[in-house]
Amino acid sequence: MHRSSTCRRDAPRPRRTAKTASSRAAAALLASALTLTGCGSSNRHYKIPPQPVADGESPLSGRTATIGEVSYTAIGVRTRLGEVIGSHGSWIPHGRYVTVRILMVNNGRERHDFDPGRQLLVTADGRTYGPSTDAMQISRGVSGTQSIASRELCAFDLWFDVPRTAAVRALRVFGDPSSSLLGDQLKGAPVAGTRNPVDILLK
Repeated sequence: MHRSSTCRRDAPRPRRTAKTASSRAAAALLASALTLTGCGSSNRHYKIPPQPVADGESPLSGRTATIGEVSYTAIGVRTRLGEVIGSHGSWIPHGRYVTVRILMVNNGRERHDFDPGRQLLVTADGRTYGPSTDAMQISRGVSGTQSIASRELCAFDLWFDVPRTAAVRALRVFGDPSSSLLGDQLKGAPVAGTRNPVDILLK
């Protein structure tokens, strides 16, 4: 199942009522959004529409990390992919493909960059694997550094080629720790207390 990246700008104003999520995928995405925006009354949160789960994907809930002013949530993972199929062809991995669907929310006043090529999949033995260029291209995935606008929500898949016997443990996220505060920008200082990278557990 091919799925493109999704980015949301200018989200609708929050409403006081919302339909109950009809699937685990919707519940996972909604829980992620609520986690990112903090706790409070229901009229202070956006109600994110249900999102379809890709074939073979397992939705994740509550797997969030923050770097600077951007929150990163792993909302789905596929671990048993023997092929990537695109509009003009397919490709077999050296081992097996793993995809991680990541949702990012920019909570700052400035744009922040995200480089898909820097992200790493961590396996149980401590080894790390970068995204598969072949799989990202064939699946029509994101390419090059992404600029996340202020208050933007953006989600897409990262494809990795790992050994068949490797057990997936975490996504190691390298983010943008820069601050929107003018004083920090003049000093070139990151948001106070920022750790970069951070690991988001996938199990």
